[in-house]
Amino acid sequence: MNTNTILITGAASGIGLAAAKHFHSLGYVVGMADINLDLLSQVTQQWDNTRLRLFQLDVCDVAQVQQVVMTFCAEHNNSLTVLLNNAGILEIGPFETVSIEQHQRTLNINVNGVMNLCHAAWPYLKNHGNSTVINMSSASSDYGVPELASYSASKFAVKALTEALELEWNKYGISVCDVMPPFVATNMLKSQQNSAKVLHRLGVNITAQDVVAVIDKQVRQPKTHRTVSLFYGILHRLSNVSPAFINRLVMKWLSR
Repeated sequence: MNTNTILITGAASGIGLAAAKHFHSLGYVVGMADINLDLLSQVTQQWDNTRLRLFQLDVCDVAQVQQVVMTFCAEHNNSLTVLLNNAGILEIGPFETVSIEQHQRTLNINVNGVMNLCHAAWPYLKNHGNSTVINMSSASSDYGVPELASYSASKFAVKALTEALELEWNKYGISVCDVMPPFVATNMLKSQQNSAKVLHRLGVNITAQDVVAVIDKQVRQPKTHRTVSLFYGILHRLSNVSPAFINRLVMKWLSR
């Protein structure tokens, strides 16, 4: 019987760590990758390390991505059950006050990082034959969000990549899907120096565990896009059928 494996990026904290705990508890062999290896080691000290592999990983470094994926999958018949592309960053602020370097870094990590992992993992996902890629998208992919311009753009790109690969890779037995939460109460959000007006309007009512529950659904029954929370789910469905000018007016009101 094949062992279920999952490789998670951005796994040292927040949603990534919560997901790692969840799948480790289900008996998966969990590969946890993060740029902060020391933190990974600290947060997993009490775990069963026979089903745990830790990797220092910069998702923007193609050679490093390829090495990490190959090393993890080589221990399990060169196959991979689940890839969770969770690594991402956020910088809140008016577009012109955020440095261009930070905008570019957001796109590099949030978009190129996902592409790097998908590209490197493809042969191992294919070898498994019934595998799943889960990308972390966002409610910010429904309409461009003021004060989160580059983050929002990055999640539009992730959403598009998900849709394309879902169609391309189906013939290989690979399901590609994403999870779309609104703002989540994690350190990434709490550590922001600035806040966006839309945050005050909508609030931050989602936890990492709420997101993991939807990730688990995607593993069990993949669906191209899954939203997190009933309220956002309704807004998402409405945005898909509303005229573009209505969606713009709603975002304009939320960002006042």
